Amino acid sequence: MKQVSLSLKLVLLFCALGTKAQSPRYYNHIANGWTDLNISGKIAGKFSWQLENQQRRQDQQGDYNPATTTGNPYHNLNQHVFRPYIHYQMSPAIRFSLMPLGWIGTNRFSLGEPSAFFSELRVSPQVILTQQLNRLRIDHRLRYEFRWLGANQAVDDKSFIYGGDFSSSSYRKRFRYQIKGSMPLGKANMEDKTWYLQAYNELMINMGENVPNLNIFDQNRVLLGLGYRINANLSVEMGYMQQSIFRFNNATKNNVEINNILQVNLAISNFETFF
Repeated sequence: MKQVSLSLKLVLLFCALGTKAQSPRYYNHIANGWTDLNISGKIAGKFSWQLENQQRRQDQQGDYNPATTTGNPYHNLNQHVFRPYIHYQMSPAIRFSLMPLGWIGTNRFSLGEPSAFFSELRVSPQVILTQQLNRLRIDHRLRYEFRWLGANQAVDDKSFIYGGDFSSSSYRKRFRYQIKGSMPLGKANMEDKTWYLQAYNELMINMGENVPNLNIFDQNRVLLGLGYRINANLSVEMGYMQQSIFRFNNATKNNVEINNILQVNLAISNFETFF
């Protein structure tokens, strides 16, 4: 029980540290709604695959233009994320993964309105280290991202059909560390018809030789949520996430974007069993 208590305290402490900021800073709060469809299945032996299709939407940026704030977190398309993964489960405690090529389409905003669109291609190796402490499961996810950001394009829904202008792309790298705790409620193990709690904190750090000291810390995400495992094939999750993006790109270099996010996930597992 001491190990469980210590690990839970570690998760909560890391979450708290992620939300603590230095002062003075200018915080711009934006309401967001993220939806995620996550499909996974077996390949052979210890190999498996995963497809993640996520749409991120947001309200108008009220701090920039209060008159246009709608109160609807799904008002504007912010990002569309498509990430395929190949996994190798080395042991119950260690899983290696590779995203061979992911696509992310993002709207840029100006005065609360989408003003431009750009695509990003991404390659990401990662490893997940798992600890099982009685009912509490702790996952440590380490991910390294190689990113190619395309040129700005006109805002057009057609741009979101997996394309992009990479005639003048920029190359960036980023390291991400996530610590996540999950625990079934009312049951000793995660089984069918089980509610569960989850919480995580994820810190993202820009890497490379040309990253200014001011922009080393890219963003931080803190989530607290509730999930329900329907059966071995289906799970649904809902949670509140606070995403802090350290922009520091205004005149005084003190602006931080705080996205208050309602996140809804649908996970389809063991996809091959449907056939």
